[in-house]
Amino acid sequence: MNRTLSITVRGKHHEWTFHFDGDPKHLAEWREDGLEVNEIYNSIPVWLPSWLMRPWCFIQDVFNFRNPFGV
Repeated sequence: MNRTLSITVRGKHHEWTFHFDGDPKHLAEWREDGLEVNEIYNSIPVWLPSWLMRPWCFIQDVFNFRNPFGV
């Protein structure tokens, strides 16, 4: 099942991060090959006040069928 992943590319002067849909079962292979790839669990819009971040992530976890309590 595909999930939202991010890959970080570093140049001599700058760093870029790209999001893509990929299969997390390949994460170990990609990391062994030297790529910096991470799974994105929650996304937070820049306009969201900081005091709403925890409830926002909790709601995303519930709707994405993850354990919102992190256990």
